[in-house]
Amino acid sequence: MGASIHRYRCEMTPASPPSATDWRIVWLTVAAGVVAAFQIGKVPAALPVLREEFALGLVGAGWVLSIFNVIGVFGGMVLGAFIDRAGHRRMIIAGLLLIALAGVLGALAPAAPLLFAGRCLEGLGFTIVVVGGPGVLVRAATPRDLRLAFGLWGSYMPTGMASMLVASPALIDLIGWRGLWLVNAALMTIFAIVLAASTRGLGRGGSTADWSGLALTLKARGPWLLALGFAAYTLQFLAVMGFLPIILADEAGASPALAAALTALAVAVNVIGTLLGGWLLYHHWPRWQLIAGTSVLMAVAALAIYSPFLSVTWRYLACLAFSAIGGVLPTAVLSGSAPHAPRPNLVATTNGLIMQGSNLGQSLGPPAVAALATATGSWTWSPAVLIASAAVSILFALALRRLENAPGRTH
Repeated sequence: MGASIHRYRCEMTPASPPSATDWRIVWLTVAAGVVAAFQIGKVPAALPVLREEFALGLVGAGWVLSIFNVIGVFGGMVLGAFIDRAGHRRMIIAGLLLIALAGVLGALAPAAPLLFAGRCLEGLGFTIVVVGGPGVLVRAATPRDLRLAFGLWGSYMPTGMASMLVASPALIDLIGWRGLWLVNAALMTIFAIVLAASTRGLGRGGSTADWSGLALTLKARGPWLLALGFAAYTLQFLAVMGFLPIILADEAGASPALAAALTALAVAVNVIGTLLGGWLLYHHWPRWQLIAGTSVLMAVAALAIYSPFLSVTWRYLACLAFSAIGGVLPTAVLSGSAPHAPRPNLVATTNGLIMQGSNLGQSLGPPAVAALATATGSWTWSPAVLIASAAVSILFALALRRLENAPGRTH
């Protein structure tokens, strides 16, 4: 790897960082991630209705959750490279509009294949939004405030997912799951218009870099370590939270509304961890320590969540701990996209690879846990998948330690 790559990778911001943080742009960017994450939160409460209408088994229901991420698994980095060239702001707006279009397609689905196709397109739009977001943050925040901005950015997933988990049961009762899809489509359209009007002064923000940035990113170790560590985390998180409403209904007798509300709370406390992660990074805690420590604690919590020796109440409290602690990890990972980019103008390309890892974990987690539960007849063996994933994340964190502690590096 050439010396120029080492030089650029130490950079956290573009060549001309802003003199003052534009917090309005930061908050609007975070809000874009939040509304995009509505598309994840709307599904768990709708799963019982979707399973009945489309005759889906437990594994099929898992694919409704995870097929959303399939395009991101294979195309995240290519999308990132395209976004780096086309402009981060412009592509975030386009991603929101694509989500809206896909929501309409899903709402009109007469059979499961078209529902799955709509979910794939929603996933594409979501990936565009979350891959482009960090590029906007790098342009809007000063180097001093960038880690804090990434702490806020890390909260987009739990905030959006939890908000829609709370709202979706009532909306499904009122207008059905198809109406819920259409409401989300309308929200995406409205926010895209608001974002376009409110951030016009930010400019295009594209890059003139050629596609060789893909090769540079693939050759860099840092993005790979972040991506694979993130995959191990998202596998665990969506596997636990995606099926939590079903577990609460089956084992605690919770109503759909109560199960959705309790799941929403479990997801929402993840924000505590994301903000804590931002605070710890701001106070110069090593990134690898946050990733490794979080993974250890999540593995312990996973044992309690599926323990046959604990009551449902204690297992649910373990879910809250699992989520709150786990929130530290995505902030630590996502904040690494800028310092580990091979060049300052390849932040979205690097973040695209990281999001490929995220989507890989989300795609594999629910089907893997569902298949194990189906094969064994219970959820008791689910920690085998989760602990193995946590161990993988720890190994990549240790490798990241060696990379970030190399002489001459800043992080």
